[in-house]
Amino acid sequence: MIKLSLAMARIGGLVVVFVAVLGGVALVTGAGVIMDSGFRSQPAVRLAGADVVISAPQSIKRNEDLPVALPERATVPATLTHRIATTPGVATATPDLSFPAAKFPPTTPDSNSAPATASDPATAGHGWASVALSGRVIEGRAPRGADEVAVREGTIGQTVRLVAGGVPGTYRVTALVDAPGIYFSDATAAALAGRTTGPRAGTVDLVAVRADPGVGPGELAARIKDRIGAKYQVATGRDRADAESPGAAAGRTLLLLLPSSIGGISLLIVGFVVGGGMSLSINRQRRDLALLRAAGATPRQVRRVVGLQGTIAAGLALLPGAALGYYLAARFGDLLVMIGALRADQPLVYGPLPALGAALLLYGVVRVASWAAALRISQMPVVSGIAGLRPPSPARTKAGLLLIVGSLVLSAAPLLVRTEVAAVGPSLAAILAVIGLALAGPRLVQRAAGAVAASPLVSRLRGPAWLAVHNSHGNALRTAGAVAALGMVVTLGLSVVFTQTTLDRARSDETAQAMSGLVTITAPGLGGIPRDLLADVRTRTRAAGMTMTTVVTEPLQMGDDPMLMARPVMALGPDADGLVDLGLAAGRLRDLRGPAVALDERVGRVGDRLDLMMGDGARVEARVVATYRRSLGFGPIVVSRDLARAHTTSGLDSAILARHADLGPLLARWPGVTVSERADGPQAGEASAQSLINLAVLGVLLAYVLVAVANRLVATTTGRREELDGLRRLGATPRQLRRMLRVEAAMIGAGASAAGIVLAAVPLVLLGIGFLSTPLPTGPYWLIPALVLLVAMIVWLAVELPGRAAFR
Repeated sequence: MIKLSLAMARIGGLVVVFVAVLGGVALVTGAGVIMDSGFRSQPAVRLAGADVVISAPQSIKRNEDLPVALPERATVPATLTHRIATTPGVATATPDLSFPAAKFPPTTPDSNSAPATASDPATAGHGWASVALSGRVIEGRAPRGADEVAVREGTIGQTVRLVAGGVPGTYRVTALVDAPGIYFSDATAAALAGRTTGPRAGTVDLVAVRADPGVGPGELAARIKDRIGAKYQVATGRDRADAESPGAAAGRTLLLLLPSSIGGISLLIVGFVVGGGMSLSINRQRRDLALLRAAGATPRQVRRVVGLQGTIAAGLALLPGAALGYYLAARFGDLLVMIGALRADQPLVYGPLPALGAALLLYGVVRVASWAAALRISQMPVVSGIAGLRPPSPARTKAGLLLIVGSLVLSAAPLLVRTEVAAVGPSLAAILAVIGLALAGPRLVQRAAGAVAASPLVSRLRGPAWLAVHNSHGNALRTAGAVAALGMVVTLGLSVVFTQTTLDRARSDETAQAMSGLVTITAPGLGGIPRDLLADVRTRTRAAGMTMTTVVTEPLQMGDDPMLMARPVMALGPDADGLVDLGLAAGRLRDLRGPAVALDERVGRVGDRLDLMMGDGARVEARVVATYRRSLGFGPIVVSRDLARAHTTSGLDSAILARHADLGPLLARWPGVTVSERADGPQAGEASAQSLINLAVLGVLLAYVLVAVANRLVATTTGRREELDGLRRLGATPRQLRRMLRVEAAMIGAGASAAGIVLAAVPLVLLGIGFLSTPLPTGPYWLIPALVLLVAMIVWLAVELPGRAAFR
């Protein structure tokens, strides 16, 4: 059977399947590496000298779903250290603290000024007791006074100007350590971290434990669990990183969610391309398969012959496709780090499982595509198979038209709901429309070409153009396959890009209206806004502090996850009243004090009570003091600064919103502080990162489709040698035949571009009306001619070059 399959196979069709599977394996392997890293990737462990780390849980378990990661630090009582220290097998139990600490950048170049830390400034400060578990002392003594510090680089006795816990000060270096961060005396660290007064008094971040000689980490962890109960998280090995870094678990959750969000469309496109390749391969050996039926082969045997061909071509593509997939995953990981969606010290994991999983998935896709493509030819009468009578199926055409109509219904979602969830409708509509075009395309092309062929104008065309029109009519399936595949490139390219840019425009318009006349003051290199900076700004202009955090809530609006979900939120105080215009429907921002929140007017009313889980896992009951309309720019909930500050890792403001004023003298006194003329809402950063991810994935997918379609067109043109030779025997010259191929290519390119633009236009027009009150979506309009030219170039090259070779 294998020999027979290879003997009947056409090299052009097998090459199409090979290229399709090659790209498919690469895409699926790359997504698999990202997902595998979500399970196994861990950032570097700072407390590498600890055998066991005890902390509060940094995630919330959900039934039948991934846990919700808590990005803010949850604390444990300092008294827990003594209970752990008395556990049999514990050599030492060390409480650990992390708080914002960074060196002020020099206002003038200073060759003797050394950086104090290379760590994240938001968590770079620690107590001296942690040094023994983080590294070693190179030189000097432990800091004892409130103005003494140990750093990684510098000289003993050097003075450094630091901002620690949001408080600027001058410190003297008493020790050099080979450990990340800045180290203060334990008493100073507790005060700077806010653990001596306030809502976090008497707490520490975690407890790091060393085991007695002969006691293993697993055994010791079990003893500690028995001692302190199941309330706390007891971690060993690589799990210590999650206890150290609350953001690490959030990053891993992102790695798990991304492949699931892009994997479905990737597999859909891969199946579409592989199925097209198999159809082309079968179409080129249609007569041979019909003769095989005539010789007594059963339909099942015919399908088995075709399936073996696809399996062999796919098998050759597995290894190079997997290698390409690992390369794509590495580049995607770099992108995630660049946009801040993944920690730089959280590397991807490159194991064999993604490649194995991709091979199994693609094997299944090839088998299903082979079966579907061979089903009709295997059941077709022998005479029809030899004659090539394969009219498009009416059921297939009706299903395609039904999907196109369904896509129009989904496109209307932005007219009914003005939330980001409504944007899913146009995106899904574009995918359904493309599938509908692929199904109904042959009949539509046949009718369109038939109408053109019956036109009196066609009879006046020259021979090459006349032949091209009638070829398109007679080979509707072949022409429609190319039109649908290339139309998918245009439709998806326009839909994804213009949907993102339209949403960004609507979001930025709301934010700009709410923050008109404001500037944003930030200090990213200092770990947060220093505590005295807001008062300093207020001496020059009106200003309000703003904090970004995360809350976990039940579903608040249509389209939310039906279970608990974490969402980024902005925290404002009473001083934002009159500065930030949320489009209040009821209530006042000046009442944002204590456990208070403002809600989107569609999800709550003033006076309601709302159960929230803050970013550190603390459960609070907040009262609704205001409702607003501009939820697209600010999300469905805004919390009070009082509420957020007690439950953030740093306890510092993220930014200051201020009226325009001359802030030059202020910036000179506060090096490391920056002023931006643009004020963004809580959705901006996440949306921007998501847009970049979507565009990167889209670029890879469309490049894959273009390569596969070009390869298919090349194979199609190469497989027409007999047809072209027959026309030459009838008197056609090579020049006329090349003109015929060019006209066919122009018809394919024009049809694909027109179909792609039309299928994308309806959802995008409705999206623009729903979000911008105009039928014109916002976006780079140069993308439309660019995609048209790209499609034209691909079609021309794929037809022209093999056509010239055929006449050489």
